[in-house]
Amino acid sequence: MMRSANVLLATLMICLTGCGGGDAAGSKRTVQTVPASGTLTLDDQPFGPIHIDLLPLTSGENVRTARANVNEDGTFVLGTYEEEDGAAPGSYRVVLGNMGENLMDPPPAVQETQVMIPEGGGDSIKIILKSAKGDAAADSLLNPNIKKAK
Repeated sequence: MMRSANVLLATLMICLTGCGGGDAAGSKRTVQTVPASGTLTLDDQPFGPIHIDLLPLTSGENVRTARANVNEDGTFVLGTYEEEDGAAPGSYRVVLGNMGENLMDPPPAVQETQVMIPEGGGDSIKIILKSAKGDAAADSLLNPNIKKAK
C-alpha cells in the first residue's frame, strides 16, 4: 500500500512540474527575437486589415516564421512565439494571408516582396507591396513556382 502511495505521489509531482524550457504552447524558443513593428502599404497606400507571414529566406533549425495581423491603417507588430513578441533579425519573404474585417477575404495578387528585420529591431519597418502586373497568377505570391530572389 505504501509503495502505491509513493508511486502515485511521484507521478503527481512529475505532472505538476512539467518539462519546462518552453513557452505557453510548449515549444522551445530557439531564436532570439527583437521588437519589430511598422507599416504595410500597397501601391503607396496604407493597406489592411490583413494577416501577413514573414518566411525566413535562410533555412535551418534556428529560424522561425514571424506573423502579424495588420490594422486598417497599415500598422502592425510582428510576433514569432506569441503575438507581438517581435521577430528574429534577418531577411524574410512577405506572404499575404486572408484580409478584411474578419480576415475572411482572399488577398490581392502582388509582386514578390522581401523585408529585412535589423539586428536591433525597430518600430519603423516598411513593407511596400506593389500590385502584380500582367499575368497576376504568374507574379502573385500565391503562385508556388515563384523563384527566390538572389
